[in-house]
Amino acid sequence: MRRMGYGMRSSLLWMKLSPLLIGVVFLLTGCAPPGQPPQAAVAPTSVPATATAGLPTATLILPTATAVPPTATAPPATATPIPPTPLPRYDLVLVGVTIIDGTGAAPLPNMALAINGDRIAAIAPAGALVYSADTPVRDLAGASLLPGFINAHAHTHQLSDAELRRWVQAGVTTVRDLSAPLDIVARRDALAADFSVPRLLVSGPMVTVPGGHPIPIYGLNERVLTVGGVADARLQIAALADAGVDVIKIAVSGRSDTSYPELSDAEIAAISETARSRGIAVTAHVDRAVALERAVANGIGDAAHAPRDRIPDALIAAMVQRGVGMVPTVDVYEALAEQRGNAAEWRLVILPVMYDNLRRFAAAGGTLALGDDFGGADGTQLGMPMAEIRHWLAAGIAPLEVIRAATQGSAKVAGIAATWERLRSGRSPICWWWTAIH
Repeated sequence: MRRMGYGMRSSLLWMKLSPLLIGVVFLLTGCAPPGQPPQAAVAPTSVPATATAGLPTATLILPTATAVPPTATAPPATATPIPPTPLPRYDLVLVGVTIIDGTGAAPLPNMALAINGDRIAAIAPAGALVYSADTPVRDLAGASLLPGFINAHAHTHQLSDAELRRWVQAGVTTVRDLSAPLDIVARRDALAADFSVPRLLVSGPMVTVPGGHPIPIYGLNERVLTVGGVADARLQIAALADAGVDVIKIAVSGRSDTSYPELSDAEIAAISETARSRGIAVTAHVDRAVALERAVANGIGDAAHAPRDRIPDALIAAMVQRGVGMVPTVDVYEALAEQRGNAAEWRLVILPVMYDNLRRFAAAGGTLALGDDFGGADGTQLGMPMAEIRHWLAAGIAPLEVIRAATQGSAKVAGIAATWERLRSGRSPICWWWTAIH
């Protein structure tokens, strides 16, 4: 019933994205630790200088009393034939594919991509890549190759390994889990070598104050960690870093319809400073713009939600200037509105505000990351977060910008920008990429 609420509007939005995303086949060959990447070879157009080393050279013979008469012609020296350079053999070559590299650049149609082991060995226009006759070739005319998506806000601790695989099967190759019992660190490590499941990035428990969000809603449990004061905040964050978390999540709600206690500015700053000193970013749960403003002023790296009220232009400018990203998670708020029975009012009053925030943040050059808060409410999708993507399209975000946010933008927000690569020869592991097949 919920998805029918989109009606004809959703059908048209899906048509916008369908040339880029129509069904999914994931290229997964395993990612060995990176060594020296294979280099593409091409057929030479001329003989290299080194190819003549060791060949005989002509010798000038001066006449003597017994030499050949001056009028005679000396026999020519015989040159050793130069063997042809063999064409390279690849494990697989994909031809006719359209490449979308995740940077927002225009798609490159009719390309060829060579694979050796778990690495992309060469990329060239389909007619320009040379390879041996026995190289396996797959024609992907009409298909697109693009980076695996990153879900920058989800909850995975209650999922089985089989359920985790559904993300990879849909094309989501990395998932950032925000709020889970601390033992999720051990699970992340146990699954690290299994490339049939997404790479997990984990925060462990959400950091709040006694009685603060989300305790009044979900209770005090292993998914929540409370701090009391600046000194305690520093100690608790250091302990989370020692436990091996990838990110710290804090609650800075800002709701005006409750009287929940919240982290102070000094505590937020202490958390951010301590995490930053350990090379870990901080993401903040926010419900209102006033909370987002406090969190940005005190050092967070990204907002785990977009506020449901208007973000002031000055705050957007501050976020862009400081490099603070945003994961809007529009879909989870729609799911919550449906659970509460006020979806019609939410779509009329709140949704336009969230769309406006999304548009203005993107137009200002803010870093958007794709995430739907899977597990945060009934109705969010396991797999490709198409409901969230449809919201972005409805807000006016272009398909290529959605892809950039789901790849490059999410990598930056998730703290893996240094290891995220655009598709290029000799560098990109195959397990980061998937194809949308027509």
